[in-house]
Amino acid sequence: MSVPFVCAVYMAQALRSEAVEHETFHEFFECWISEQSRHLEELVLASKESERLQEQRHDGDGAVNQQEVDERILRPKIAEVIEHYEQYYHVKSGWAKNDVLLMFNQSWRSSLEDSFLWIGGWRPSMAFHLLYSKSGLQLEARLHELRQGLTVNDLGGLSQTQLNQVNGLQRGTIREEKEITEKLAKQQEKVADASMVELSHAVTELIREGISRVGLRQTSGLRRLWPPRRKDSRQSSRGLMI
Repeated sequence: MSVPFVCAVYMAQALRSEAVEHETFHEFFECWISEQSRHLEELVLASKESERLQEQRHDGDGAVNQQEVDERILRPKIAEVIEHYEQYYHVKSGWAKNDVLLMFNQSWRSSLEDSFLWIGGWRPSMAFHLLYSKSGLQLEARLHELRQGLTVNDLGGLSQTQLNQVNGLQRGTIREEKEITEKLAKQQEKVADASMVELSHAVTELIREGISRVGLRQTSGLRRLWPPRRKDSRQSSRGLMI
């Protein structure tokens, strides 16, 4: 039985029950990563096929409607990738109900990986740094085409309206990150004021009451905002392939 098939079956079970009995989140994560690689490979192939058909149109095949091609080839793959991320946070929330500490201290991660994480996962605002960096590189590479008035359908061709939308989302994300960080800091201050004996009880009680779960749920909600939805299918696909 192939690994992709086993992972697909396991993912389906995890989605139905949120946390598969006798299995670990690590095993789910390994399967999720395997499925993610497959989805991204398919998205890359779909993007190349879309570009190939666009080149045919430029060579004189006027029958090719690029928008229809993008909707038929790219949109379904983009939807699959986004849905896959949604599934991850859905299952992760289910596991957090059973063992929230695991989400903050995952044993298979290295100390270096942990140093880059924020409240059980990646900091949402990091995605914007990646987007701006990638779009800047692609803009520089396509500058000659843009000067000639040609349409660029990668991240270098983001319109001013699109950039304003991304900027607005970035500001909102940073604001929410700050609010969550401040809430967590207040809880840490309460724990720090307690005696060493009270410390253990306080931490346990805070976790049992769901404070960590709330923080994890809020940060997962922030991460789900990425990637921003774009009308242009090829720009969306490149945003997901960063």
